[in-house]
Amino acid sequence: MDGKKLRIAWFTHLVRSNEAVASVSQYCTDLLLPLMKESFEIEVFSGLPRGTHLSVPRYHTLNAYQRHRTAPFDIFFYQIENGPLGRVVRTQAGMMPGISWMHDTLLTDPGAEALHTSPWQRSVRQMLDGSIPFMQGSEYRLPPPRQASRETSVSPLVLYTSPWAEGTFSRYKSGRYEYASSGHWTNWLPPPVELVEDARSPDESRPFEIVAIGTTLLEGRAHKFLPALADFSGSAHLTWMVDAAKRAQASLLIEEFGVSDRVTLLDQITPEDWRMLVAKSDLALHLSTNSHYRLSPYLEISRAACVPTVVMRVGREESTSEDVAFVIVPGLHETAQLVGIFEAVSRTDSRRLGIAGQALVKRENDSARVAERLGDVFRVSAPLLRDVMRAWNGLYQRAEGALLEDVRGLVDAPTGDMPGAYETIVRPFVEELRLMMANHDNVINVTR
Repeated sequence: MDGKKLRIAWFTHLVRSNEAVASVSQYCTDLLLPLMKESFEIEVFSGLPRGTHLSVPRYHTLNAYQRHRTAPFDIFFYQIENGPLGRVVRTQAGMMPGISWMHDTLLTDPGAEALHTSPWQRSVRQMLDGSIPFMQGSEYRLPPPRQASRETSVSPLVLYTSPWAEGTFSRYKSGRYEYASSGHWTNWLPPPVELVEDARSPDESRPFEIVAIGTTLLEGRAHKFLPALADFSGSAHLTWMVDAAKRAQASLLIEEFGVSDRVTLLDQITPEDWRMLVAKSDLALHLSTNSHYRLSPYLEISRAACVPTVVMRVGREESTSEDVAFVIVPGLHETAQLVGIFEAVSRTDSRRLGIAGQALVKRENDSARVAERLGDVFRVSAPLLRDVMRAWNGLYQRAEGALLEDVRGLVDAPTGDMPGAYETIVRPFVEELRLMMANHDNVINVTR
């Protein structure tokens, strides 16, 4: 790479300085960026206006291609997450080949309408086969949501946050660009964490502190852990963190199981809030029977706090060793299993599993280690990204030609209303557009 630092266009959701960081993308960005900004030339793109983020230049996503023309990027790096917070990056992810880091394995949020109507499968085929014509307006259809297929359609490398997700979803390649030189890669990159200091009260008379995070839906297992709390004979207190929109439902469940005096509801779900909460706790519940449920980075933060964790044997935790966590088998006896765990941990104040869990995140989730792994991904994939970006630029050039021909045909139509309009009105615009695209092409094809 001729000794120059790789230029990275880093796409992430960011909040304003006075807002809580609820985005997993920003959580990861805030931990990794300070560790990587000296090794790479990074510019951050988000929905915020121009400024800086952690001393790194920050631009609005709409300025990405202008910045690319000014100084070409080697890699476009997209962090994809579900929900409204992820929309600004999802809108950009299919517009330029890059690396996608999937924080969620199922995108239930539909995103912007432009994503629905994007003919991305046809565009990928057109990139490989210049004989395929461009679609006409009447051909556009509204396809159903997919497993982020559109967002990763031109991603030579897709990263997932766990080996389970990487192994499960690597087969979803339908419509993606299968790169002739190296194929389509998948890998896993764990979320970064920092160790959490123990902040538990030394008061021996205090209640046994349990924390839970999740949904009020059946998959969140509140109908199992709330009766377990009711059946537990010791002094215990549960802090349950739920989405603000689910607070009323959560309150009804708490009343139904008669544990109002034992439960506190919190409705702001952010990694920092969870970090402060779990540091004061004795046991952390991360329960869901939905394989797509987002456990990260909250599960890793709990383990970083040396707190014993309880997980379900489904999805990414289906092969979790009982040496690092309490594992609940879904079924009729979940409540009884939970009561047994509450009794065991409260009786012995055991942190055996907490210590094992903390050792696990030290090996896999240490921020410096994750930053090093991501840096290696950037270096290895940069040559492939250059080739793919050239191919994608060819599609843009053909699209430009087709657009100009449509404009010419429209203006030159023998209506008699605008004689000479092409020469006097359209040609200056056409020439300016061609010059812009020529400059764009020259910049993209510079050999760095």
